Amino acid sequence: MTKLIKFRAITEAAKRLNGKVIRTATIPGPKLTEKLQRPVFLKLENTQLGGSFKARGVLNKFLSLADDVKDKRFVAVSGGNFGIAIAEAAKIFGADVTIIMPKSAPATAIDRVGELGSTVIVESDVHAAFKRAKALAEQGYVVIDDCNDSLIAEGHGTLAIEFIADCPELTDVLVAVGGGGMLAGVATALKAIKPEIRIWGVETSGASSMHQALRAGKPVNIEVTSIISTLGVPAIDKVMLAFGEEAKLWVELASGTLIPAAMAIAPKLPAEAVIGIVVCGGNISHQDMSKWVGYSQTL
Repeated sequence: MTKLIKFRAITEAAKRLNGKVIRTATIPGPKLTEKLQRPVFLKLENTQLGGSFKARGVLNKFLSLADDVKDKRFVAVSGGNFGIAIAEAAKIFGADVTIIMPKSAPATAIDRVGELGSTVIVESDVHAAFKRAKALAEQGYVVIDDCNDSLIAEGHGTLAIEFIADCPELTDVLVAVGGGGMLAGVATALKAIKPEIRIWGVETSGASSMHQALRAGKPVNIEVTSIISTLGVPAIDKVMLAFGEEAKLWVELASGTLIPAAMAIAPKLPAEAVIGIVVCGGNISHQDMSKWVGYSQTL
């Protein structure tokens, strides 16, 4: 049975997380404002604990488990940021956590999870990673799934409460779609506070799971064609470089998808529209960037 997220649960998560996560800044984006001809504001989750919004949902999950954390073994599949967030929470709570990552995950993320003390298993691809997680679940491990856990989505939704409080004039907010947890939490919170606001879930043709599911009227399996482990975004590294040039921020590829999306919708928006962009993460290295640039040059 599907469990719908409630705004009250997000406000409770905000109280639970108070003082345990960073209240990230909302800043204007003057270069983007000039380009889009609409005011643009950026929510800087790339400055969050662990370098992404994922800390919100994961910490909300672990805080809700309370004393049960040390009595269980946990397993999760991650392409990067989710694993880092879980490993950091595991270190705080003393939890026994195994993170399974595909070899396509950034090497820096794999190394970071290990440095934090969690067990890391690297599999050939994401399908093998989930297969291994299922096997561990059959051995008694508790699976932490950021795509299907209301506590995690509710924790992610707390960023929206901050965003709209800092910038109540927002009319349109763009959110990158990976597993959908952030979109679910953010949309629930923003619509509860300001029903007329428009929420834009952004994905690419290489990983259009939400688009295809909406067309089919149900969840569907897709084959991701991507150079990134969290979003399928061929050659989006060029856009990420543009994000650095236009917004003066060093961000991940998933955040880079939001600029072309904003450019596509801006001309269709009312003249008084105010655009908000959730900068979801900043965990990249020079090594990663060099790899992605090299990939784009082969296209």
